[in-house]
Amino acid sequence: MFKTIKINNHKPKTNLGFSLVEVIIAITISSILFLIITSAYIISQNAYSKTDTRAEISQNGRVILDRMIRELRQTQDIVTTIPETNVDPEILPHEIMFQDGHDTSIIRYIRYYIDNSNINRQVIRYYFPSDPTNYVRWYDSDQLGNPPTMEIVAGEDKIIGEFVYDIEFWGNGLININLYLLKGAETTTINTAIYGRNL
Repeated sequence: MFKTIKINNHKPKTNLGFSLVEVIIAITISSILFLIITSAYIISQNAYSKTDTRAEISQNGRVILDRMIRELRQTQDIVTTIPETNVDPEILPHEIMFQDGHDTSIIRYIRYYIDNSNINRQVIRYYFPSDPTNYVRWYDSDQLGNPPTMEIVAGEDKIIGEFVYDIEFWGNGLININLYLLKGAETTTINTAIYGRNL
């Protein structure tokens, strides 16, 4: 007699999915990696933005000062009263007006001043109403002792720079300038000094 042997062909069941603990660990590690990568990206973007902003306002300040220096170097007369030192910040002027020294055939003046956060450049002429085509110096007076009339030349009141929140002038012969710039949270101060060749 033959004995029948029963063979069990069933394989033991294996768990093909993830356990709850494994899923939680995977999500936690993924979240930490995502936060680290996001933080690194945000920090690098902020650093780039700060550097870019600082470079922009510094470049803007150099453009303003280059133009102002060129014109101040040639002037023969500064109208604005400038103190010799910056010991008392309260008396430092925050704008400047001086005679244009590039074209001496016409007497006219240049004024740099702050309007909102912009530096503006104005060209000004003085004349007497009796002779409006003859331009005179700002301190001249007519036969009756009257001062001249001031006129801003049409089209010559222009913005030449932005992001400026203050400017200061002082010095005697050597004119010192502090230019303060601000954009967002970034600030820069640029200092320079110029000799007036014709003062």
